[in-house]
Amino acid sequence: MSGHGLSGALDGAARAVGGIGVAVLAATVTWVVFSRYALGITPRWSEELPRLILIWVTWLGVVSAFIRGSHFEAGILPFVMRSPAALRAARMTARLASAAFLVLLAVTGWQITLFTWDHASTALGLPGGLFYAALPVGAVASLVGLIAAEFGK
Repeated sequence: MSGHGLSGALDGAARAVGGIGVAVLAATVTWVVFSRYALGITPRWSEELPRLILIWVTWLGVVSAFIRGSHFEAGILPFVMRSPAALRAARMTARLASAAFLVLLAVTGWQITLFTWDHASTALGLPGGLFYAALPVGAVASLVGLIAAEFGK
């Protein structure tokens, strides 16, 4: 479902930033394991930073899944639904349900982010809401990408 224009650019950006995030996550976890077992020192941020990276990478990955339409059917739907009209109806129903879910997720995620922003994280002293901000950011980017992919056909 991804392609050119806004949806393609958003998909590419999400995948690029997500790929960098996964590389940083792998390097971070590798350093934590090395420092813990080879140096006998566990970094103070050993659980908090990887968790923060993982949350953001996950919600960026969701953007690409919504744009590509891979979150619901995973390529199986055309084999299950033989009728082109039924397939179109199922895909439209999935997109509308996704859009409604993403709006709810964005609003709720924003409320949680604001509520927790003033709470500092234990190890890094970062705003607690930074962990939750990935939710509305990912939901809004997914919604924009979903709409752009639909109208960019």
